[in-house]
Parts: sequence; structure tokens; C-alpha cells
Amino acid sequence: MNGKPPNKKAPRILGRVTVDQFVGRAAELERVVSHPLNSGDGRGLLLLMAPSAGVSELLRQSYDQLFHRQEEVVPIYFALTRGEDTAVSVAIEFLNTFLLQYVAFRRNEPSLCEASLTLTDLVQLAAPADLEWIERLVEAYKRERFSNDDRAFVRFCLSAPQRTPKRNGRPYVMVDGAQLADNLGGQGDLAAEMLRSFSRSNLPFAVAGLRRQVLDAAHRAGCNLESIDILRLGKLGEEDARRLVEHLASRHRVIISEETRDLLVQQFDCSPFFVTAMLQAARERNVTLDTYLACEQLYVDELMGGRIQRYFASLLEEIAPQPETRRALVLMLCEAAVGEARKSSFEAWGKKLHLDAHQLEKVLLGLHIQEFINWDGVTIEAGGGSTTWKDYLKVRFRLDILNEPRALVVADSITDALKRAPHTMARHYRRATTLGLRALLARFDCQLVPEILFRFDHFSNIYKGLVTEEISQGLDRETDLVRLPQLVHVASCVAFSAELRQSCDEERSVVAHTFEGATYTDANQVIWLVAELESKLQADRELTEMWCERLERLARNAGFARTRIWLIANEGFSEEALGALSKRDGYASSRQQVELLTARISESYSTPPQASEPDEFVMILPMGEDNELLAASTVEQIARRLNFQPEAINQIKHAIVEAYINATEHSLSPDRKIYQRFRVESDRLVITISSRGVVPSNLAAQNTERGRELDESEAAKERRGWGLKLIRSLMDEVEFERVDDGTSLRMIKYLR
Repeated sequence: MNGKPPNKKAPRILGRVTVDQFVGRAAELERVVSHPLNSGDGRGLLLLMAPSAGVSELLRQSYDQLFHRQEEVVPIYFALTRGEDTAVSVAIEFLNTFLLQYVAFRRNEPSLCEASLTLTDLVQLAAPADLEWIERLVEAYKRERFSNDDRAFVRFCLSAPQRTPKRNGRPYVMVDGAQLADNLGGQGDLAAEMLRSFSRSNLPFAVAGLRRQVLDAAHRAGCNLESIDILRLGKLGEEDARRLVEHLASRHRVIISEETRDLLVQQFDCSPFFVTAMLQAARERNVTLDTYLACEQLYVDELMGGRIQRYFASLLEEIAPQPETRRALVLMLCEAAVGEARKSSFEAWGKKLHLDAHQLEKVLLGLHIQEFINWDGVTIEAGGGSTTWKDYLKVRFRLDILNEPRALVVADSITDALKRAPHTMARHYRRATTLGLRALLARFDCQLVPEILFRFDHFSNIYKGLVTEEISQGLDRETDLVRLPQLVHVASCVAFSAELRQSCDEERSVVAHTFEGATYTDANQVIWLVAELESKLQADRELTEMWCERLERLARNAGFARTRIWLIANEGFSEEALGALSKRDGYASSRQQVELLTARISESYSTPPQASEPDEFVMILPMGEDNELLAASTVEQIARRLNFQPEAINQIKHAIVEAYINATEHSLSPDRKIYQRFRVESDRLVITISSRGVVPSNLAAQNTERGRELDESEAAKERRGWGLKLIRSLMDEVEFERVDDGTSLRMIKYLR
């Protein structure tokens, strides 16, 4: 990036947080700040925001960085807000904001940016070099203000930055909230007018707003999109979202746990807006968010009457101002969210909402912009929006349409959210353990790779038992190579087949459109149908054929002419399964083969035992790499201090190893760590072993007599129950405890 690096100690001006507390969007911030320096004269930047993705703080941070640099670029930040009555009033506010921030920048007085000053005040504060042109601008404003041509007056105000002499700096206008510009009493298309005015100037500018509306406004304004840059703002990355939760919790002094942090990230799909709303609400109500129950209780409070409720209620009021229309709209949207019939016609919506064509168009456009529906001008597909939006609809439906008691709706909403939370996290953990097929296929670009990486039987015969370094050396010597195709599009199988929605994880099966040799002809087009099979052992013939038939049916229904099936299983495939695949000329790979392929085309620590209190030790170990032996060695030393007999010490060590190994194999832990606590009491040693991740489905039975009688084959079906039978035979007491985000195993050995 050109210019000075950001000063992390610089004071805030318009930013709501200091630069070191601004989490995520680092690349986007650099892009916005560098735009006026790198884009040339008059080039615009459209920031296309997904609903609730958040953009305001990004622009505010950009303003602060540019202000502190005190270079040629003069930052101007203007936010459209709810409550503005007319396009004229917005235009007046724009001109005042422009002059205020310009004068503040030229005087290098940040405090002026938040001052309430008249135009006369600003003329008096203007630097001598700016006095003449600002006086002329203010005089022209007074003349235009009382003309009868409102449209000409609006254009005059919006053109104010263009009147700045070149020697006095280059204004860089950043407009926040353009999605609100159409709700100004019907007095003109202000969003399009802004874009038209800015794009015809010789100055850089940035306009941010909802992606569908900003693009539509750019087309209405007749903008040349070849001269405008696009920056798309989706949800935050998961790591950035976790950091955001931690920063907000620290700033608002809200107690959270790692488990609830991750729940907030997943439940709100990394939305900065909803995450911020929850942490602010927790601060105001002085509640902790360290359990799932606390999170969901606050969440439902927010749905019923907090920030989330006010946000969605205001959107619906803008989209459908009439109460009776809103009521009918909630009914239609709620039915679509839970039903199968999501597509309907324009006429059908008009009849149900009792609106004429013009009124209905306005309602549908508002819903489409917020991405609650998809409307192509003819067909309406409902059922869109976030999980939070659908929860809000359900609450409004029960309260406003069914007239159910508020207490019942609250209770049901909390219990439903609590039941959903573990499933939400389980899906997240399963996604985290997938191979990332979309990302892998996206890298296919005619590379030459060893064919053996797609032939499990050959790979297993040659490389079984070898370490990764030896395998890599062997692959380097392979002479049978295959050229990967060039990928042009990849999407989940679910996107192509509604039938697969109920039976497939969208992250584990993909359809990839490719061309062999990057030659774009029908003969060279191949559709890769790729699926990651869930099988702890080698995938058998039945599972393999079931997936082949699913993918072949998808190909027939979609009209794919030439296909290539590639199936992947953790431990590879049985001989019978490979036979079924070979009949279809399909590829078969183990997880190891895919990881090796990914590495070729892409070019732990243990915490020492710490005493949390005199008679208690805590150990955190990463999973794998024989680290269970460290745990066994540690517990042996503790047991010797208590004078356990050698036989008892061996039993304790074996129980620790078995619990560790099974937790490693089956927990789908996101942090890949085992948490162990050893508590020394007068007549016993209490050991607690826990890991985050998916909870065994038979947990309720683990502490019952039935759980004690599980044989090995039955336990295998139930995720082996952490080797329950063996552990019970080694320890005196064994008890499982369900925690918010995983399972805790408590074992006791008495000193005899």
C-alpha cells in the first residue's frame, strides 16, 4: 500500500474503536485506504455488502487513517441515516458534512469533525488558502437554496467536493448506508443521483451499501462499471469472527467461554452486526455468556424486544408500512421458511397481500434487496435470510398471527434454541474435519500429478505403512502421471439436486465443471462428481454403490454428458467397493492420498502440569503423536505420591491411555486438545478428562446399567463409548458428564 503505515497509537476520530481493536477486514481496509492513491482520477469503488455483514466501522477506520496521514487526499465520511425526511435535507447535510470535515482536515483538528457548526462558522474557521473558494461555495448555496428546482439544488450540494481547487487537496468521499437513500419520501432516486454526480467528477469516491441495491443504483445512474472497482463484503472469516467476539467481550466486560464464543460465531454465521448486538445487550443487562443456556436466554430476549427485534421490525416497517400488509407478509414468509413450496408467481403474492401491482413491486423490491426473497421480475422464491431472521419470523407469527401467550412463545423459543445449539456446533465440527473439496477442486489447473493418488489399491500396495517423507519421495519418482483438468466452476451437489438436501452434507460432495487441457470444446468438457464418504473403516461395496447411484442420478437429471466420479474415504475402500468403482471408471482415494495431492498442487505442544490449587493438577495435551504416554507418565508420578500399589498404578495408566485415544479418535475436537485434571483427595485420585466436539449419541445410557453391559460390537455402533467397558474394569468409578460443548469423563481410583 502506498503512503504511511497505520499508526496503531493514533487517537480515534470517527472510528468507534482504536485501530488495534478493529478486528477482521484488514485486506478490505487496505483496499479502501489505498483506493484514492492507486485508482487514478475519478475512479469509484463500490462496497457491496451482504445483509448484516457490517461496513460502517470499515469506512470510519479508513477515514481515521487517511486523516492522520495529512497528505493530499482529504477524507470525507458521510452516513445516510434513518430519520432523514427528504432528498433536499440529505443534500444539505452532505454539503455541511463535507465542509466541516474538509476544514477539520486542513486545520488538522480532529475534534472539529464532531462539532456542530453553521456554514458561517466554517467560513470563519477556514484556512486563509481556502477562504476564497469556500466563501464562493457558501454564497452559491444560499442562492440555490431558495430556488424552486429541488433536483438542481440536490445536484449542486452533491457536487461540492468538485469545487475544491486542485492545489488544496483531493476530496475522497466515502458514503455509508446507501441502501437507505431510496426511503426518502419518494423525492427522487438519491442513490442513483449520488453515483451519477460522483462518477462524473474527477475525484475518487467510495459508496457502500447492500449489494443488490448499490449495483441496481449504479445501473440506474448509467455508471460505466468498467471505470468502477468492486469490493464485496461477505461474512467475516471464522477466525476473525472469534477474535471479534473476544474483543467485544473484553471491551464490554462480558464473561464468555470458548464454547459460547464459538456458538455465537456459528449461530450468527460470522455476522458482525448480530454478534455486536448480543455483546452490547449482555453488557447492558449485566449478564454473563459462559453457558449455552445464558446465550440462548439472551438471544430470545433480543428476538422478543431487543436490538435484533428492533432491527427486523424497522426493516419490515420500511418494506410494508401498512400494519395489515406486514401481518400478511409475516404469514407468507413464515410459511415459506418452513414449507417446501417456496416458488410462486407475482399474481399469487398480489392476491394474498391484497396489493396492486405498483405497491407489490415496492414490497418485493424491499424484500429482494434484503435477500429475504429472490425475485426476477416474474417468479418469487421465498425462504431466504439468516437463521436469526427465520427465528424472528417464527416469533412474530406465533405472537401476531396465532395470538399465543407471550410466556409460551418465550419458553418454546429458548428450548428450541438450546436443542439446536449442539447440532449447530456438531455441523461446524464436521465441516472442520472435511477435506475442503471445493477449495481443492478450485486449484485444479492442468497440473501433472501421480496417477496413483487416485488409485487407492495401487497406493495401498506400495506405500502402506510408510511415513509421509518416504511416500513423498516415492511419489516424486512416479512415472505414471495424470494431468488434472482446468476447473471453471464448483458447487455443492446439494445446489444441483433437492433430493440430496436431506441425505448429504453440502461440504462433502461437489460438482466441478472442468475442461481437459484447458481446451474449451464439448469433447473436452468433463463434470467431476466428487464425494467424501463417512466411514470409519474402509468404505464397503454397499456404501460405494449407493454414492455412485446418487451421483449418476444427479448427472442424468442435470443432463451432464461426460462425467468422472471420484470417491474419497478416510481409510480407503474394500476390494468389492473398488470393483464397483472400476466398472464406472471412477477414482478412489483415501484421506491420506487427498492430503498428499493437496500438498502437491498447493505448494504440539504439551503444557507442563500446573497446580491450580495445592491438591489439583491440570494438563492440556494436543491430540496425537503418542501424547497419551505423557499423560500416563504424569499420572504415574501423582499416583506414586499417594502410595498406590503398582497394579493400581498400571490400571490408572491404562485407563488414561484408553480415554485419551478414544477422545482423539471420536470427538471431532476443533482445537485438537485433551484437557486433563488430576485431583488428589485423602483416599482417592479423581481424574477428569474432557475434549470439545461432538457428544456421543448414547451419552444418557453411559451412566446406566445398560451402559455397563455394552459389548464391544454394540459400543462400536455408538462411537465405542470411549472404550467404556475397559475403562470401567480398570477404575472404581466412571461417570460421563454432558457439558455445553463436548463430554467430560470423570474417573476415580480409591487408595486401598
